[in-house]
Parts: sequence; C-alpha cells; structure tokens
Amino acid sequence: MELLVENYRPAVRAHALRMLRDAEDANDATQETFVKAFKALASFDSSRPFLPWLMRICSNCCVDQIRDRRRTAEPIEKHEYSLCDETVDVEGGVEDRQDSETVQSAITRLPDRYREIIVMRHYRHMDVNEIASALNKPEGTVKSWLFRARALLRKDLQVAMGV
Repeated sequence: MELLVENYRPAVRAHALRMLRDAEDANDATQETFVKAFKALASFDSSRPFLPWLMRICSNCCVDQIRDRRRTAEPIEKHEYSLCDETVDVEGGVEDRQDSETVQSAITRLPDRYREIIVMRHYRHMDVNEIASALNKPEGTVKSWLFRARALLRKDLQVAMGV
C-alpha cells in the first residue's frame, strides 16, 4: 500500500485540489481516497487500469466532501461593503439575509443530483467539465441538469417570494 500511495499521491492530490479548490480539503480527500482504495483493493479487477479506478474513488470522496459541507455562514466578502460604510441600511441587510436563507432552503428541496450540481457550480465555482469529470457524466448531461436545476430553483423561488 505504501508503494501505491507513493506512486499515486501526487496525481490524486492534484485531482482533489482541482475539484475542491482548497489545499486542506484536498489533503483530506487524498487521505480518504487511499483509505477507501485500500479497503476495496480486494474487489479491484486487476485486468483493468489502476489509476482511473483510483481517480474515481477520489472524485467520489471529493463529491461527498462537497455534499457534506454545510454553509452556516455567508462569506464575509458578500457583506464587506457594510463593514466599511456606516450609511448601509440595516433593514436591507436583514432582507438580504432572508433572501439568502430562502435560496438555501430552495436548494435543499432540489433533487439530489440537481442540488449537487448547483453546489458544485455556484458554491465551489467548478466548471462544467470539472463537474462532468467528478460525476463521471458527459458535459452535455451536466449542462442539461444544470439548466433543469436552475429552472426548478427559479420556479420554487417565485412561489416562495410570492412573485
């Protein structure tokens, strides 16, 4: 196992870093990938290439990590202007927070595959080709799902906001 880790760690970590865009998260996903690979090694078909199998495990670990993240607080950059500007309307900030909570709630009501794509695209800022790679789906499918997810969100938000 040590030899496998030594040989494949750079490729796995690079893949995790591309997907997660965070060094610590990529390190965690890399470690989890090798743990899962070691546990599943007995079921590996030795007539097939090892690296794609390992990368698929890595992709799954990354997707799981993205899925498990719960955004409890909004990024401070979104409200940076209010920290510097004393004339900012406090009620407007409350409305923004309520709107954000409404959007988060609508996202949680999406079917799993659509929610996953919305999170990967709009919160993790992943490109369509990166999402396709992570989900092992064609780019066209990812684009279609993204379109449908946005349409469902739009419809849900119109109802939620009384538009």
